[in-house]
Amino acid sequence: MLAAASACGGPREPLVTYFNGQYAVSLQHPSSWRSEQSQQEGIWYRYFLGPTGSGGKPLASATLLAGALNGSLEAYAQTYLAGNTPGTSRDETRGSARGRSYDYTSGDGEIHYLLLLLEDGGTVIGLYSQAPKASFPAHRATLEAMAKSLTLERAQAYPEVRDDAFGYSIRMPPSWTQTRRMSGGGSALVQFTSPALLVDKGGQTVHASLTVSVEPASGGAQAYYDATRLKLGDAFKILSHGPWKTGFVDEMRTETPISASHVKRFYDAAGARGYSLTFETREDAFSRAGAWCDLIASTFSTR
Repeated sequence: MLAAASACGGPREPLVTYFNGQYAVSLQHPSSWRSEQSQQEGIWYRYFLGPTGSGGKPLASATLLAGALNGSLEAYAQTYLAGNTPGTSRDETRGSARGRSYDYTSGDGEIHYLLLLLEDGGTVIGLYSQAPKASFPAHRATLEAMAKSLTLERAQAYPEVRDDAFGYSIRMPPSWTQTRRMSGGGSALVQFTSPALLVDKGGQTVHASLTVSVEPASGGAQAYYDATRLKLGDAFKILSHGPWKTGFVDEMRTETPISASHVKRFYDAAGARGYSLTFETREDAFSRAGAWCDLIASTFSTR
């Protein structure tokens, strides 16, 4: 996992992942940075605000942006570059998206900027970072790491995880790590872990997990769903229930004396097998993972 050095050269701060489902874009940022968002003139913005100085203003910040591109990417870049002191630039790619990054300063030399802009099918996606000249050197590595981490999460481009013996495939983001695989007795299980989503007060990173389960089942998706719900019992409280592919999807909450978890479970059946995709994370981290769960689940296929 990427980490950011502190402004004073102290311990490295973990970077956690933010995911936007509308534009399917992810970004890593320092875990302590505040985050806000807004929308102006058709462009969506997510602000990541670093530590504040004596005047209460952030010593560094980065803005993730996305929206319809009306005109060329070069013309859009000029809305940021015009009136500032020219610096350096270079071509950039993220998957099939093409664009350019810029490193420049304000006309008076007081603010240092980094700008990354990409065009993806008529949409502009970018990251606009800045820091006062005095604090920029301390934050450059962090801002550059954030720009490097910007990823267009295109499910069709994810690597395929395929199990022909159990008749399914799923596409997984490269940032999710396979942590366990086992099979036997006609059943199979494979688990994946997301990148860090949050950091708790004790300094431990919080992740989401996905468990893909296959087991013998008869009677179709409804019978498999009913049997699975019976096994789960009342400890898993259903928050919502709906259709998914030829099966179902539930959002659930489960609680222990120590913590509460949010679970999203997808069910389907094909032939003599039942399939489930179980996404689980701590309740306070689910807002960062929910849309990602839907995107991954959309790639699941049975054969």
